Amino acid sequence: MENNTTTAKTQVYNLIILDKSGSMSSIANAAIAGFNETVGGIRSAQERFKDTQEHFVSLMIFCDCEKTMVYDMVPVDKVKELTSKEYRPCCCTPLYDAMGISINALYRAIKDKEDATAVVTVITDGLENASKEYSGQAIKALVERMKNEEGWNFAYIGTNQDVRATSASLSIDNHMEFRDDEAGMTEAWEKERKSKMSMFSRFSMDFGATSAMTSAERKAYRSMGNRSSKNYHEMSEFSDRITPEYIKVLKNNEIFVFGSNLAGAHAGGAARIARLNFGAIMGQGVGLQGQSYAIPTMQGGTETILPYVEEFIRFADMHPELTFLVTKIGCGIAGFTPKEIAPLFAGAVNVPNIHLPMDFWKELV
Repeated sequence: MENNTTTAKTQVYNLIILDKSGSMSSIANAAIAGFNETVGGIRSAQERFKDTQEHFVSLMIFCDCEKTMVYDMVPVDKVKELTSKEYRPCCCTPLYDAMGISINALYRAIKDKEDATAVVTVITDGLENASKEYSGQAIKALVERMKNEEGWNFAYIGTNQDVRATSASLSIDNHMEFRDDEAGMTEAWEKERKSKMSMFSRFSMDFGATSAMTSAERKAYRSMGNRSSKNYHEMSEFSDRITPEYIKVLKNNEIFVFGSNLAGAHAGGAARIARLNFGAIMGQGVGLQGQSYAIPTMQGGTETILPYVEEFIRFADMHPELTFLVTKIGCGIAGFTPKEIAPLFAGAVNVPNIHLPMDFWKELV
């Protein structure tokens, strides 16, 4: 019986199931490039969350004449670039077989690991038409079991079909439709990369909360989170969560979130505004003070800012009665760009009382 209630790093197994049927020929180059960029994003996530996560990559490419694991639980740092040598579209679409074979194989490999989870992404430009081993009903049951008992996360990306209906028929909650051309495929991969970063950020923030749990308890915790979260978003969803460019007054429940320094010397920029108008305290460089919240940004690279951002997101999530208006922290005298800072807030996407600058949203969704 398991009695170990400590955990090292979360092992994240990224399984990508990529259609290589003949109809993918027109977007093959974009599929290859998108996969390679996604691996790059996973590699960046491992570096960003190196204290809490280890990432592995599996790639199943499938058509009627081939169902191949190009990469099988390979540490992300050792994944080589996919090329047209490995990915040559042909034949039909045995989607159910590809899912059944790869998901079951991954489950058998990691089911006894102390703290492992899986993120499964299915990408296809057409409907199932060639499976021999698995039915749609069997795949639906398999997905439900992996979600509910193992805490796995699933996403379905498709085109030339009713993506919502197909995804629902497989019990996959997260879905995205892409336009069937190279630009559409590229855009889909980019959104997939961003959604993964949001998910990995959530894993990192959950790490402290789950470190004292047993393996079974962690799986149950992740299962609850997967059912309540959403991976893919449209910019229109956040139209009411954009921080105003200029903030002169606050409502009683609003908090002004600004970039500070660890010494709490609120002398310039948004920090000065926070001190003069919203209760920021000289000498206090972190956290809630009056109607403001300080996040240090002057102590080093973005890796030194991330823990404070995660602490802020946890705080905001615990205080739904407040609305947090995040300014462009780090993008003034600290010298960072929105492209560098915005990914630190990936975990805030599903926290509805956090508002972000438009420049941050553009990088996140």
